[in-house]
Amino acid sequence: MKYLVILSAIVLASCTHLPPVPDPPCDPGIVDFTNEILPMIQSNCAMSGCHSSSNPADGIDLSSYAGIRSEVRAGNPDESELYQVLFESDEDLMPPPPMAPLTDAQKERIRLWILQGAKKTTCISDCDTAAVTTYSGSIAALIQTQCIGCHQGPTASGGVQLTNYSQVSGAVSYLGLLDAINATSGPTAMPPSGPMTNCNVALIERWVRGGMPQ
Repeated sequence: MKYLVILSAIVLASCTHLPPVPDPPCDPGIVDFTNEILPMIQSNCAMSGCHSSSNPADGIDLSSYAGIRSEVRAGNPDESELYQVLFESDEDLMPPPPMAPLTDAQKERIRLWILQGAKKTTCISDCDTAAVTTYSGSIAALIQTQCIGCHQGPTASGGVQLTNYSQVSGAVSYLGLLDAINATSGPTAMPPSGPMTNCNVALIERWVRGGMPQ
């Protein structure tokens, strides 16, 4: 009987699952691949007809870390194809016209990420939705990273422009933007390259619930 009690205790102990230990946050200044670089490149480069996982242009798939990393020489932005094409002209420029080029700030984040070793970093571990108060404070940068590649200029996907506050708030009110982001609207789920993180969705939802302040 004593043996059975001891055995039971061992079995119970072996079935006890400790909660996973979260990854430590990145050091200050480290570029967040998962939450900065990946969605930026997916939005601007990995849409259908370009460098998506399905029939990628020139055989270059930029929808994942592995594909992006294959176009990068870690530690050397100037020798990395991914970075070089951001400064080309005419048909060699990426994203190609009539899409808008990446901003100087976006190019700098890519340059710095490559310089830091082009690692698969994930730096945001907590989701602080309480910090969101205005469109210009947080939402604009999120839309710029996640959506603007497909929703700008005369070739905007579905004719939906998301380049400023008026267009984004209008898309929420009249075009079902939240449904698309939450993947509850069938084939129009956005972004098409992959869903936003739960944190980013929560940030947008809180902004909407707060009246979409500018």
